[in-house]
Amino acid sequence: MFLICGEALFDLFGEASSGDSLSFDARIGGSPFNVAMGLARLGEDAAFFGGISRDALGERLVQKFRTEGVSEDYILRTDHLTTLSVVQKDEHGHPAYTFYGAGAADRMVTTDDLPDFPEPPLFLHVGSYTALVDPVATALKTLIERERPHTLISFDPNIRPTVVSDMMLWRQNTEAMVPLTDVVKVSDEDLELILPGEPVDEVVRKWLALGPDLVVVTRGGNGATAYTSDLKIDCPGVRVTVEDTVGAGDTFQAALLAGLKQLGATGRDRLSGLDETRINNLLAFAVRAAAVTCSRRGADLPRMTELEKEWAALK
Repeated sequence: MFLICGEALFDLFGEASSGDSLSFDARIGGSPFNVAMGLARLGEDAAFFGGISRDALGERLVQKFRTEGVSEDYILRTDHLTTLSVVQKDEHGHPAYTFYGAGAADRMVTTDDLPDFPEPPLFLHVGSYTALVDPVATALKTLIERERPHTLISFDPNIRPTVVSDMMLWRQNTEAMVPLTDVVKVSDEDLELILPGEPVDEVVRKWLALGPDLVVVTRGGNGATAYTSDLKIDCPGVRVTVEDTVGAGDTFQAALLAGLKQLGATGRDRLSGLDETRINNLLAFAVRAAAVTCSRRGADLPRMTELEKEWAALK
């Protein structure tokens, strides 16, 4: 089982309208929510741990998980409201977010709410603002410490300045999380936000020395680069007509985790033993998956039938 932890929310896409009215197209979202859904669409056993409201929007979130086949066994239902994220796109399709989420359901998870598992998850993934804001951040770190002796830990900082504007807090939190993880996926844009001007290779080498066996830096349309203790592997991007980039990083994350399982890298020995060919094929699969999402509006993640060629290369 893949256990994906964090936020579940609604993205509200602003629409052009006349007069004084303002229209929105509401889409289900949240980085961890998307990762869980992406794994299920790739045929994996995915479960979600996080706070979801009992309000009308929360009911839609849970129903979406049911439709997609994500386990709701570890969802925490509460009376706190659902987070709303207002999304405005620039001329290149890149989203900017404004969050309305103080005291919302996804943030108000505590250590008393942590679940027990009949069997340890293969992977436990955390990321975005629920890894930073309390009380949920402390709860997730406690869960990681409890589960990491028998579970691989994955982390995506997924910096959101409109949630917390202080980049030093994001940097400190990321540096505290890295030693707890086995796989780190981070975008070059996020690195520039928290470590402006610092060479990516140097940052990644420092992180690798702290514990992770695999660090992947995504570069938008330019593809991605994977680093291990002795390898650096570049994978080019895939050219598509971009509708928007919402959910692209989450798609990459889901494909990365599914691909690691397909390669048998579900333990630290196997993860550290991946060779250049396998990692290159893994990146190609994840890059292609993210490109499919970019060609569609919102976080409409691909299914395995759309990625059969790249998936076959992982066997």
